[in-house]
Amino acid sequence: MATVKSWSDLEKALRQARDKALEGTGEKAKELVKEEIDKEVYSIPEGNYERTGQLRDTMTNFPLEDKGNVAEVEIAHDWFNMQYDVEKFQHASPYWSPWKYTRYVAETVHEGTSGNLFGENGHWHERKPYMDNAKEIMEKGEYKKMMIEELKKQGIDAK
Repeated sequence: MATVKSWSDLEKALRQARDKALEGTGEKAKELVKEEIDKEVYSIPEGNYERTGQLRDTMTNFPLEDKGNVAEVEIAHDWFNMQYDVEKFQHASPYWSPWKYTRYVAETVHEGTSGNLFGENGHWHERKPYMDNAKEIMEKGEYKKMMIEELKKQGIDAK
């Protein structure tokens, strides 16, 4: 625990505790999104298409942004790390090659906007709102629970 001798020391200690708790909460939130991807996306049998697992595996929580009285941890897909094999028709690659469609994969899956790219009828026309689901879970109290757990790890009695 930090030694506090002045108002600025207290502010600094509180920001550090907040940031550490938020970073831990970001990690947990990322795992929650991965669970929702497994439920919404990967639980559906895919037939001949060979899944890469990258929709789940590229979830990341980007470094904390300290904006003074506000701090943020962005949770998103790191689409730069998505790879594909044109021969296996991964990530709409034959239609977009040599350009990478990977920056649009998450939105296409989440919103069900692939159109007839994979055929006229199929689950790919349906939304798989894994991010919306995770956000709703967080808003219903999971965020608070995660933050309290992370603050308690630092010896702060939060409620």
